Amino acid sequence: MNTQAKILLADDNPAIRDLVSEILTDAGFAVVTAEDGRDALEKIYKENPDLLILDYEMPYKTGFEVVEEVRRHTGYLHTPIIIFTAVTDKDTKLKGLGLDIDDYLTKPADAEEVVARVKLLLKRNKQKMDCNPLTRLPGNPSIQARIEQEIERQHKFAVLYCDLNNFKAYNDKYGFAAGDRVLLATARMLITAAQTDVNSFVGHIGGDDFIIVCNLQSAEEIAQQIVHEMNQLSPAFYNDSDRTQGFMMSTNRKGQQEKFNLLSIGIGIVHNSIRPLTSYAQVSTIGTELKCLAKQHDGSYYALDRRGK
Repeated sequence: MNTQAKILLADDNPAIRDLVSEILTDAGFAVVTAEDGRDALEKIYKENPDLLILDYEMPYKTGFEVVEEVRRHTGYLHTPIIIFTAVTDKDTKLKGLGLDIDDYLTKPADAEEVVARVKLLLKRNKQKMDCNPLTRLPGNPSIQARIEQEIERQHKFAVLYCDLNNFKAYNDKYGFAAGDRVLLATARMLITAAQTDVNSFVGHIGGDDFIIVCNLQSAEEIAQQIVHEMNQLSPAFYNDSDRTQGFMMSTNRKGQQEKFNLLSIGIGIVHNSIRPLTSYAQVSTIGTELKCLAKQHDGSYYALDRRGK
């Protein structure tokens, strides 16, 4: 988690404001303080904080009134919000849930609890914003972070770049709803295959591109299972006619009708057993090359990097 996340802290009590600000600053956060609701709104729009801590009762605008205004702006729909209050009655908390408030902190503040709640909400929000909205798999920021983590560990690992073949043509003929079903089924298939390695990571780069990070010794076994499962799964996505003939007619990129084979998957396996991997960009470049090589073969296929330096 980025400990330099910016926190907006609004409380009209200067003693509490200073105390909580010190707690958060000591934990490594950047803190912007506001002394009332009106001041809080001005600083929210000016500073664009990552998380808001708002006192329940403040002059000019209460914490709830600040939340009501902030949530009307699209850019702050997902900003985590904590209400800081001495009021603990059920009705108040129910009203807060209706305003999409994420958490409550009860006065007086406990330093460890404040930091723990803030870190948890920031972590959850990062995961929520990063996830692919369809498959719920981690997206590019998490993928890059995981690969860089593996590089730093300096152990043997592999990255599988997975790309569906003929997906655009399928989408064009069968429609986006059918295409989404294919992507969801592919995500589930990859997750199942990756369970061979308990420390594996599955991510969704975007569109029909996925990624698996795993230990080197598990890479080919996972790829083989994916190829096998895709061959079994693919025909089920088609109507009887296309399934029987083993291909479909769809529109190519030039707008012309063309014969397309059934959906399959191409996998490029990048690893560091032959040459060192030193950056995410390097891994991505090699993975793209290998994926393109795999896609030159008919049907599902994986290409393992066998090149030296």
